[in-house]
Amino acid sequence: MKKQTNARAEEGAAERERNLPLSGEKSGEEAGEGRPAQEQPANAPSDNPFAEVPSDALSEKALFGKPSANGTPDGEQPAKERSASAKEGAPCEGAALSAEPSASAEPQRKGFFAFKVFNYRLVTLLIMCIIMSFIGFVVENVFRLARDGVINSRRQFLPFLFAYGIAVFVMYVFLGTPKEMRFFLWKIFKKESKLSAAAKYTLYALILFCCIFFGEVLFGTFVEWVSGVVLWDYTGIPLRFTKYTSVPTALGLTAGIMLFMRFVFEPLMNKLDKLPDKVALGIDIGLGVPIVIDWIVMLVLMLGFGISKNWWMVQIF
Repeated sequence: MKKQTNARAEEGAAERERNLPLSGEKSGEEAGEGRPAQEQPANAPSDNPFAEVPSDALSEKALFGKPSANGTPDGEQPAKERSASAKEGAPCEGAALSAEPSASAEPQRKGFFAFKVFNYRLVTLLIMCIIMSFIGFVVENVFRLARDGVINSRRQFLPFLFAYGIAVFVMYVFLGTPKEMRFFLWKIFKKESKLSAAAKYTLYALILFCCIFFGEVLFGTFVEWVSGVVLWDYTGIPLRFTKYTSVPTALGLTAGIMLFMRFVFEPLMNKLDKLPDKVALGIDIGLGVPIVIDWIVMLVLMLGFGISKNWWMVQIF
């Protein structure tokens, strides 16, 4: 009888233990004023910092915020709105850089300094004439040195032969460069191809050769007829046509001018065009005016008085 009583007591204790809530838990009535506790949804956020984060929670939305209607995260301005803000003057990244003036922008020129002859300013083309006048003086003295062993003034006081500068200027105005090959305003070859490039160079060289060949004959003959002065004499050179021109000399001058106009003229003009206006004008006046005066004096003395002499000469060998 005593054993049965103990067994019933143990069963009652076990029943009471099964009905008791775990420590820290409250029954539905205690948690909700008599209402049963509602189960939380599976995807509800947990207050436990050590709870496992679902893989889909590590998305762009969780990392960068909730996307707005325009598809960009909250707080970030769309690209279109950023560009519109930049146009309206709103500050944006890089606005300070774009607002600064470019250092390579060309200065605004007016009047005489802005006057152009086709692609280049007149003020820099005049400097090119001065350079070509000096090159002409060097070329003639190289020829004179190779033939007679001397260099001289070439009938002028200054080491500049302005006729060469005038020739290059006129040639640029009427023919341009071998690369463009035009006749004044008329572009002869409108389509670019290997055939047209070869035709341009050939035609340019042919026109240049004819101008040199016949130009020397006409100018030399005219000066001799007016004043009796013989400016130069190609006697002894093969393929000579009168004393004033020959095929070898004309071909040599043609090749030299072609190379200069093709590879030197444009790069040099681009450099000269960057000179400050006052510097360019100072070169034109400081060198150009004396060169022109020297050339005019030579023409007046030669054509008007028949005086043609070398003012200085150096015997090399």
